[in-house]
Amino acid sequence: MRRALAVVALLMASAAAWAAGQPSVQVQTAPVKQHALKDTVTAFGVVRPNPESQTTKDASYTAFVTRVDVTLGQPVKKGDALLELRTAPSARAQYLSAQANVRYARQELARKRHLLKEKLATHADVDAAQKALQTAEASFAAQRALGTGKKTRVIKAPFTGIVSQLPIKPGNEVQAGTQLFQLARRDSLEVALGVEPDEVGRVQQGMAARVMPLFGAGQGVHARVSQVNAVVDPSTRLVDVIVRLQGKQAAPFLPGMRVKGTLTIAAKHTLAVSRSAVLHDAKGDYLFIVQNGKAKRVNVKTGLESHGLIGVSGALKAGDQVVVAGNYELSDGMAVRRAP
Repeated sequence: MRRALAVVALLMASAAAWAAGQPSVQVQTAPVKQHALKDTVTAFGVVRPNPESQTTKDASYTAFVTRVDVTLGQPVKKGDALLELRTAPSARAQYLSAQANVRYARQELARKRHLLKEKLATHADVDAAQKALQTAEASFAAQRALGTGKKTRVIKAPFTGIVSQLPIKPGNEVQAGTQLFQLARRDSLEVALGVEPDEVGRVQQGMAARVMPLFGAGQGVHARVSQVNAVVDPSTRLVDVIVRLQGKQAAPFLPGMRVKGTLTIAAKHTLAVSRSAVLHDAKGDYLFIVQNGKAKRVNVKTGLESHGLIGVSGALKAGDQVVVAGNYELSDGMAVRRAP
């Protein structure tokens, strides 16, 4: 009996000595967790007024700019005075001429009606005089609508916005059709984000976008891609992706501000590990988890990558301890010891 116990003790000692002599690798591990991963494209761009929300005011008649009350880029409220025009003599003459034509047409109609009573004119003559009066009145009404009857005219802002174009100065003579100013709505902006041509194919209208100031501590706003251009901008060699900002979205931004945009191509809630945990060989992607002090190889399929994490699927579950450092030295079944 004593001899048998001695043999068992000897075998156990031998096994312990053998185990102690086996190589082991010091590793670092981290638990497998569920993460919300996103595939994104980062782009940079400039805020500008939304072309669909801009109003351009042109001169209706020849006039002189006597006063300009705003500057380029200035915010204005609805009803604020923008500039003052003085009607040019030539435009004033057109108004007076139209007014005189109405007086003459009325007198001529009255004369034709009198002659008709005297049987010295026909009904056709009266009808012609009536039509002439209608034409003169229409012409005079058009002149009044243009404002040529006033010596001066103050142009006011039709809505609250930003002066986005101001090509005139005091003293300028402007002809009919000359642009006076352009007013952009403050609460309707757009961002043109420049995306590399080889990546723009992944971007689609309606995708989620986060826009934030390039400089400063702004948190940014969430919006949607409204348009993906189909040409390369020759000045930037990039393709513009348009994100429109409406209402409260536009509040943190001003035209001309440089911004950073993050476009979400795909999003998924999945098991994920550190990118350093995944290795690759002829059999494909794999990683090691630690079970009972030994490394176990687990073949995986990889998915989305985001912020140093990569989505994985395979024979593993949340909570498994995956090797994130020291895995290049491992083989399946090798003894491991965790770094302190």
